[in-house]
Amino acid sequence: MSAPDASLAQTLSLIADELRALAHNNLQYTDDAYQIQRNRRVLELAAQLQSLTDLRPPQEIQRIFSQDLGYLTPLAVVDTATIDPDGKVLLIRRADDGLWAMPGGACDTGETPAAAAARETWEESGYQVEITRLLGVFDSRLSGTQASRHLYHLLFAAVPVAGAAKTSNETSEVGWFGWESVPWQALSPGHYQRLQFVMQWWLNPRTGAYFDWEPWQPPDA
Repeated sequence: MSAPDASLAQTLSLIADELRALAHNNLQYTDDAYQIQRNRRVLELAAQLQSLTDLRPPQEIQRIFSQDLGYLTPLAVVDTATIDPDGKVLLIRRADDGLWAMPGGACDTGETPAAAAARETWEESGYQVEITRLLGVFDSRLSGTQASRHLYHLLFAAVPVAGAAKTSNETSEVGWFGWESVPWQALSPGHYQRLQFVMQWWLNPRTGAYFDWEPWQPPDA
C-alpha cells in the first residue's frame, strides 16, 4: 500500500491523537468494566490509525499509547521571534526537512514557557536572548503545522543579548533576515502564518496578542 500524502497523513494523525486523548481521559473517570473495555478498544483503533502514517508497527504505538496514563491535553511548544536592532529576524534551517523556521521546540517540565523559548533559541542558533513579549498562542491544527500531536504554539518576541551563530544537530544553518529577504516560500509548515504575524506586530507594535477563535456553545444549546 502506498504512503498517504502529507495532508492526509496529518489529518489521520490528528484524528488518532484526539481518539487517544478521549479514550485516556475517559479511563480516568470510570470504574465500569464495559466502559474500560470500550475505551481500551478505542486506544487500539487509535494506534492502528496512527500506524497508517507511522513507520512503527501498531503494537509499538499501542504500547506507547497505553503507557501514557495521565490526563491528555495539547502539548505546549514555543517559537521565538528574535529581532536585532536593525530589524532583522533570526531564523534557523532545520536539519530534518531543510526548511527555515524560528527557533523553537517543546517546553520541558519544570521550566516556564519563556525560559523554554530562550533555551531553544540558544540550543538551535547559538544566541542568548531576552524574552520581551508574548505575541500569541497558535493552534497547530489551524496554522498549518504538521505534527502527530495537537500542539499549542506559544509565540514570543525576543532581542539578542550575547552569542554568535552556531549550528546544532537540529539545525544546518543560522541567519538574520530583513522582512524583504525572508525565505517565505521555504518556511517549515506553520511558520509562514506565525512569521507573518510577527511582521505585522513589528510594523505595528500596538497589535494585540494573537489567539485562534472557534465559536463554542454548550452541547445541549
